Amino acid sequence: MNTRIPQHLDEPERYFIFTPDELVVVVAPLVVLTIVSNFLVGLIVAAIGFWLLRRLKKGGNLNRLLWAAYWLLPSSTFGLKKTPASHERLLVG
Repeated sequence: MNTRIPQHLDEPERYFIFTPDELVVVVAPLVVLTIVSNFLVGLIVAAIGFWLLRRLKKGGNLNRLLWAAYWLLPSSTFGLKKTPASHERLLVG
């Protein structure tokens, strides 16, 4: 049986050298742009996406990205029931 023991308890799962979120950021543009346009364009966009994600994750986890998505994307994106919509700035209370 081939079992991998992580160095630390909170070490993220890895596929090759990528964590699952990095793998999505690299593979999705690479596949789509290879089919639509060109492999080199897909490789460049994947590298830029990987670099941006690593830069966002450098200071901690992806909570900052979720925070930015809550404030910048439409309120129906997340479908949250108990939190007010991000465009409502004045709250009663």
